[in-house]
Amino acid sequence: MFTNLIQANLTTNVLGREIEYYTWTKSTNEDAWGLIEDGANEGTLVITDNQTAGKGRAGRRWVSVPGKSLTTSLILKPELDSRLAGWFPLLTGIAIVDALKELGLNTKLKWPNDVMVHGKKLGGILCESRIHGSILEWVVIGIGLNINEQENELPVDLNATSFFMESSSSNQRELVLAKILNNLELHYNTLKENRGPKTLLKFWTERCNHVNKTVKFEADNDIQEGIFVGINNDGAAIINCNGKETIYNSGDIHIIEL
Repeated sequence: MFTNLIQANLTTNVLGREIEYYTWTKSTNEDAWGLIEDGANEGTLVITDNQTAGKGRAGRRWVSVPGKSLTTSLILKPELDSRLAGWFPLLTGIAIVDALKELGLNTKLKWPNDVMVHGKKLGGILCESRIHGSILEWVVIGIGLNINEQENELPVDLNATSFFMESSSSNQRELVLAKILNNLELHYNTLKENRGPKTLLKFWTERCNHVNKTVKFEADNDIQEGIFVGINNDGAAIINCNGKETIYNSGDIHIIEL
């Protein structure tokens, strides 16, 4: 990764203006928290070409291919109501979909943090936060995207794809990242200026691939089947099971093809 190429394509005021690059690291999210302890500024970006112990949701492991995946973490200092914490993976997803569309790839979102292409996973988002009282003090946004991987480099059991596999051409990871940050700063500023997610709720719903579809939902060791109605003002999922709407703050969705 060439940090100068990232910054040359930025239109942001804050995000990505400071970059910490590591040729390899265990986890960019862990590195980001360490930088916060050392006094990092908001907008600082951590990137690596080789993440050896990346983290996914619910303690899962995120697998990335050295030199081909995009693995990065972004430091934010929102100082917003802590109830808005659930919106950070969602607004990041919006930014990723919009950035990839600018580069010619149409993607969709699967609640809460997956980026999908034709039913296959292109990447994911892992947000970690630090709350002080009722204030969301720090957020670390971890992004993992498959960019230039070939089919034989991705785990078969994950039903994954890459930008290369979908476009049949290699793509500059630095440009992809810059466009994500450009879009992300716009949506982040919208959240801060409005002190809430009204506009973003509409944006996310338009980019989701399973609104009003039948889904299987796994949460708290329980499996439910119902209609995914959408998300509420906290970014939680609304599932209609047999006429009763239930709110879920976390869980896994599997789309049922009828």
